[in-house]
Amino acid sequence: MEHILAMQIVGSVALLIGLKMNIDPVGFNKSIFGDVEGIESGESSAMRMAIGGGLLALAMVNIYCSFNIEDAVAAEAILTGTAMGLAAFLVTVAAPKFRGYTDSIPTLPMIVLPTMIAICLYSALM
Repeated sequence: MEHILAMQIVGSVALLIGLKMNIDPVGFNKSIFGDVEGIESGESSAMRMAIGGGLLALAMVNIYCSFNIEDAVAAEAILTGTAMGLAAFLVTVAAPKFRGYTDSIPTLPMIVLPTMIAICLYSALM
């Protein structure tokens, strides 16, 4: 896969998720945790918006670099760094289950994040 295409795919997916987290944080929380006590609190929404902001930042870096980086080595470094960042994010999504804070691991991030990591690594290493 071409580096530019991989950065644009990962950037676009991160952009859409980050926007959803910021436009409707309560709805996003409900889609993950259901209608539990405190889900509509301002603190819960503020935390979801901050997490979405991180995804928006990742999206902007990848989209910007996809249009402005022509060196293959630099693109590989960006994709590898993106994969590392997404892997850290994946760990923080799964960790609450293993630490006893939640009863389950959200399904959507456990599908989307590994897919984005695979796209980054495939493009960077092939």
